Amino acid sequence: MTNSFPERLKAARKMKGYSLQDLADATNGKWNKQFINRLETGEAKPDSEILSTLSKALDLNPDYFFREATVSLEDIRFRKLKKLPIREQDKIINKTAEHLERYLELEDLLGINNNMPFPAKAKNAATPEDVEQAAKDLREEWNIGTDGLINVIEMLEEHNIKVLPIEVDEAFSGMSTIVQNKIPVIVFNNSSNIPLVRKRFTALHELAHLYLDLSHLDEKLSEKYCDMFAGAMLLPEEKLKQYFGNKRTKVFMQELSLIAADYGISLSAIMYRSLNLGIITASYHKFFMINYNRYKTKEKEFHVFSGKEGSDRFLQLLIKAVAEDVISTSKAAALNNQKLAAFRDILDNIPS
Repeated sequence: MTNSFPERLKAARKMKGYSLQDLADATNGKWNKQFINRLETGEAKPDSEILSTLSKALDLNPDYFFREATVSLEDIRFRKLKKLPIREQDKIINKTAEHLERYLELEDLLGINNNMPFPAKAKNAATPEDVEQAAKDLREEWNIGTDGLINVIEMLEEHNIKVLPIEVDEAFSGMSTIVQNKIPVIVFNNSSNIPLVRKRFTALHELAHLYLDLSHLDEKLSEKYCDMFAGAMLLPEEKLKQYFGNKRTKVFMQELSLIAADYGISLSAIMYRSLNLGIITASYHKFFMINYNRYKTKEKEFHVFSGKEGSDRFLQLLIKAVAEDVISTSKAAALNNQKLAAFRDILDNIPS
């Protein structure tokens, strides 16, 4: 056991969102919180039984406690920080760090370059026109064209951006950061109470924080520009104008639903986009949003887009590493935070 065990245990507890008492309870009364505290301070030493019990209580592979902490997340800025409990902030930070530790170790074993796909803050955004152009430029750089984005998370991961969906307090929307000055990371709330269209939007909002230079703007305008960028990435200007034309005095809900289904964007985001592009007036937008909120249209956004979001890149790399004898099956299971038998089931179910 390394000297880092106390720190690893404390991080694991915070990653789970547990207090000392919560973890003691999760051991089915085997230990009290005082003993857990002694383990975290290094006053008590773990044996194999303690390791086994902690692993089960914290849903972690025992390998976690032996791994050296290699990722430090600093200067993290959360959206809606004031409403987010400290325990939830700790949970997000520690879950993100643990996920990255496993991901980066696997990439290093395979010799994969994990540098950023673009220079940090690559595009200066002083005006809405700058934001619009930045989205067009990135779509062109990534050869996306102007069609709808089928899978935002997969697209980001394919371009070397680490994305972590996490289920936490709904006061949290998302965050982004750069680790080791080269690895871009996006985290978003994957709660089942949040419509998929909003998760897609959040991921791209966080991409904007990585891609745009907003340092000269105040926080409110910075967030507004990130929203503009997300809308422009999801629904290019020329596509929206194919639907609406250059000017509209009225928009029907059925029109919005058709666009939402094709482009995976919320109805309200389409209307904000229409406002920003000058297609509708501010007064009509205000009228629409009053009715949007009055008739609880937001609740219907769980059904406007039937796509799926996610990426299998990490698992694909694991399987590749095993197939090429870079790592053992047991090591792959540990990196996937699974028991060996569970990971072997994955391998057994791969089509031959």
